[in-house]
Amino acid sequence: MLEGMDRVKRMELLYVILLAIAFIGYTIAIFILDIETEVARDRFPAVDKLFNGHIPITEYPPFSLIFFIIPRIFFSDPAGYNVGYVIMIFIITIIGLHLMRLTAESLNMKPIWAMTIYSVLIALLLEYVADRYDIIPAVMALASFYFSINKKMPAAFIILALAMMTKLFPAILFPIFLMIFLVERDWAGLMSGVAWFVIGAVVVAIPCLLIEPGLILGFLGYHSARPLEIDSLAATLIYPFSLIGLTEVWIEPSIAEGSFGSDNLRGPLCDAVAPWLTPIMVILIVLFILWYGNVRSRLERVDERVFVLSTAIFISLMIFILVGKVLSSQYLVWVVPFLALSLLTMKDNKLKWRIFWLSVVTVVLTQINFAYTYLVTGGGESISSLSMIMVLVRNLMLLAITLLLLKEIRNVRDHGSNDEDRCSDLPFKC
Repeated sequence: MLEGMDRVKRMELLYVILLAIAFIGYTIAIFILDIETEVARDRFPAVDKLFNGHIPITEYPPFSLIFFIIPRIFFSDPAGYNVGYVIMIFIITIIGLHLMRLTAESLNMKPIWAMTIYSVLIALLLEYVADRYDIIPAVMALASFYFSINKKMPAAFIILALAMMTKLFPAILFPIFLMIFLVERDWAGLMSGVAWFVIGAVVVAIPCLLIEPGLILGFLGYHSARPLEIDSLAATLIYPFSLIGLTEVWIEPSIAEGSFGSDNLRGPLCDAVAPWLTPIMVILIVLFILWYGNVRSRLERVDERVFVLSTAIFISLMIFILVGKVLSSQYLVWVVPFLALSLLTMKDNKLKWRIFWLSVVTVVLTQINFAYTYLVTGGGESISSLSMIMVLVRNLMLLAITLLLLKEIRNVRDHGSNDEDRCSDLPFKC
């Protein structure tokens, strides 16, 4: 069978096998080491309520329940549910791998390179992939991107709406996609995109509002009231000043009432800064998308447009992650597909490798800090200054990656490409 497969398909199969081994190893480890998982602790009880006639109100948008329900159909105990959940996440991860290949092939670029970046970062983030659900909306957002560049706009906007109703962050892609139509003055395409997006969102929202309004309103109120999460960029920038006596801070553990299930940094300055971060984040995203529209209007080459589009999505998500008052390490899963696409379409090979290895080091540091904070010190009020400094370094590295890519967009805008035109025959606009 392998003899009849080309090199790309063989590499895809290899990555499927390697990721399967990683997921199996993770599943064995959580049972042998008796590790409490978020899936067993939080997901199973919520879904079990649903199977017993009670609608759970969670911090997540309502379409996420569909994915939480699937493992419960097959397993009625926490341990079995955890296994079923990991299997489901593995399947979705492999769908993402296949979409990376299809997207690269659509762009006439190197699918093996795309699959390699995706697989390496997913493997390094395995605990956050397998024990959370962020990979689901991330893969849905990738599917939306794939359909958009292949001019299948109804599918792109409907999937994007469903992704937003699974977790909020894919909503950022919506104005970026619309900006393309605005720049092209394609008013019919613009209205069509809005209509399909609204249809996709309404199909989920209306039944939820009729059955239990809290399914929609609950997660919105939940996130608006959260304090400054301890891993956020703002928290890690404030914390060093407390070490030299310039401000007072304390750690609110995740088990405390009103903590919203996360370790938070509290104090006069933290509590004063937190309410301003979301408005600032929204303003920065809007300004960046407007700037993206200006850059896009100056580009004629399709390959440059694809690079700027995928990189603009990555940067917009990073603004959401870095400027917001919550930065859970699982959020890094959101950007994996678009970082891979940005590096795939980047022409500066030296910068490409620099960003790739910087990303790898960033993820490794995230995992080292997770192990030290929660397996060694126990987290909560025991979180040490060393842990806070490690997270600060990690956050500054994320900021550096974002700024490097922002600079590269500006370089493409100002200087374009001097090499022979390529990708000019692709059957889409982006």
